[in-house]
This record gives sequence, structure tokens and C-alpha cells, in this order.
Amino acid sequence: MKRWDGRCAVTGFAIVKLLRASHIKPWRDSNHAERLDPYNGLLLAPGYDAAFDAGYISFNDDGRVVLSAALVSDAASLIGIATNVRLRDLSPEHMAYLAYHRSEVFLK
Repeated sequence: MKRWDGRCAVTGFAIVKLLRASHIKPWRDSNHAERLDPYNGLLLAPGYDAAFDAGYISFNDDGRVVLSAALVSDAASLIGIATNVRLRDLSPEHMAYLAYHRSEVFLK
């Protein structure tokens, strides 16, 4: 919450009770240090969180959202995912985690 100022890392949405803390490299695949690393986390609105955790979206190194071929843009927009958005306040420390997500979680 603190790392993202209580706002969705993509949209800036700020109703904290509706936001979800999401590991970039999943908990099950992370070691103890990675699980606690604030750079292995994103605070996301529910639609982004569900799609990210399931591998339907990921983010490029510049923070732009990437849609899986398994999620057409019409379906993405129906659950509130825009294709012209990016993560705000991305740090170099996020890069290894995002690379892992794209290679191991993202549905190609």
C-alpha cells in the first residue's frame, strides 16, 4: 500500500478496500526475500489483479500493459482493462520480476 500511495499502480484508483496487493513473481515461486520485497508487488484494481494473476495481462519494462492473445481487447475492456495504460512510478528493481512474469506466468 505504502509503495503505491494507496492507489492502483495502473489507474490511480484509490478506494483501498477494493484494491488488491499482487505479487509479480507469484508467492509459490518466490523465495523468502522475494516474497517480502516491495518491488515484487503491485497494488491493482480488481480487474487488473485477476487478469495479471491469471496471466492474461503483463507489463513491458516501460510499464505498458501487454494483453495475452488469450484475452481479446474487447473482453479486456469489458472487465475494465485499458490497452493504452502503463504502470506509474515503475523502478529498475521491478524489472527482473516483470521479466519473470512475462516468461513464466503470462499466457502466450
